[in-house]
This record gives sequence, C-alpha cells and structure tokens, in this order.
Amino acid sequence: MALEEIVSGVYGIGMGYVNAFFIVGEDGLTLVDSGLAKKKDTILGAVAGAGRQPPDLRHILITHHHIDHIGSLAALKEATGAKCYVHPADSPIVRGDEPQPGPNPGSLLGKLAGPLLSRMSPPAPPADVDVEVADGEELPLAGGIKAVHTPGHTLGHLSFLLPSKNVLFVGDAAANMLRLGLPIGMFTADREQAKESIGKLAALEFDVACFGHGRVLKGEANLRFRRLAEKLAR
Repeated sequence: MALEEIVSGVYGIGMGYVNAFFIVGEDGLTLVDSGLAKKKDTILGAVAGAGRQPPDLRHILITHHHIDHIGSLAALKEATGAKCYVHPADSPIVRGDEPQPGPNPGSLLGKLAGPLLSRMSPPAPPADVDVEVADGEELPLAGGIKAVHTPGHTLGHLSFLLPSKNVLFVGDAAANMLRLGLPIGMFTADREQAKESIGKLAALEFDVACFGHGRVLKGEANLRFRRLAEKLAR
C-alpha cells in the first residue's frame, strides 16, 4: 500500500493495479471507491497514516459497481458507519439485488475470456446504498463535490469533481496506465457512451485527474482530456 498526498488534503491509496482516494474535510473524510475485497485494513491503515481514525471516515463515493471498486465497501461501512453514494443505475448491483454483469461479450476478448473470468471473480459482498446520486448533483461533502454521470464503462458510472482543489476523480471513465485513454473494452458496457463521457469530462475545469487505474495527472489535466476527446471524435 502506498499513501500519497496529491494536493493538500487529497490522498491517493495505491493497492496494486487499482487506486482509491480520500479527501480530508471539516466534515470528516470522504473516500472515493473501496478497492477489492479484504482491503478494509489497507484503507484504514492509510487513514491512520494521514493522522485520522476509522470513525473519521464519514462518506464513501462509489464511481461504479465493478468488484475492484466496491469489494471492501460493506466491510468499511460496518467498521466506520460511513454513508455510501451510488448512481441509481448501479445501486441494485451494489446492494446485491442484481448480479454483477460479466465482461462485455461484444468484445472479442470478452467473448473468449468472459465466462472464465466470471467464474474466477466472486461477487462483492452486498452493501446498503444510503444515497442515490443524480447527474450534476452538488454533494455537501468536503467543501462541495459535483457528481458527473459518465456512463459507458458501466451504465451508472460517476465521476466526481472537487472544485475547491481543482481535482477530478475519474474512476474508470478513463485510464492512465501507459497513456491516457478509454478503459479496457472487455470491461466496458458501451464503448460509444464511454467516448461521449470523455467529451463530457473534457468540458469541465480541473488541473488534476485521479484514476481508478493508472497514474495521477497533475497540471492542465483538462487539456489532456480535451485532446483525447478530439481524437475520439475523429
């Protein structure tokens, strides 16, 4: 586990191939995504590394329902009493009312490897959803966070803009592994929607972009998104 202060009061938690983030605010801590299952202690260890205690974790923003982003949600809610926030299109899966969709069979790799991956990936423990979040909703957390519906990777994918810090939490609307681009096709429900969501993010103002997968972009990150949106529109 690697804990990094990205800008003042915003921390990244590196957990192998997936990242989570938290924001320190006057109302306590706000976590963005919960990582894979059995990462509760890792995340709470990062909270302690920032000089805070588990009860300080008050809010958990979920970008989307994939198991590497909600795996420890139920355990963290139980340990801290935090509320979680999810888009209505993804909340039935987070709650366990609907099964976790497998890889996209429309992609060649998803068609070939999808059944095997589905058997190898147990579903995340179900978790209660406290607040369903709509597109454009202003959440009174951490000084104000704007929810941006960015479907494509999942139908209810959300990104979160923290204007006070000029930081965008991208989730998996894009990835920045070797370079900035769309998420892996086999795990994306609708590629055309994903392209449109890049354009939506490109219209926002932010300097720093934090990804579920890949490196943080610092300095004119919005310009990089605008260039990507232009490329995808060709």
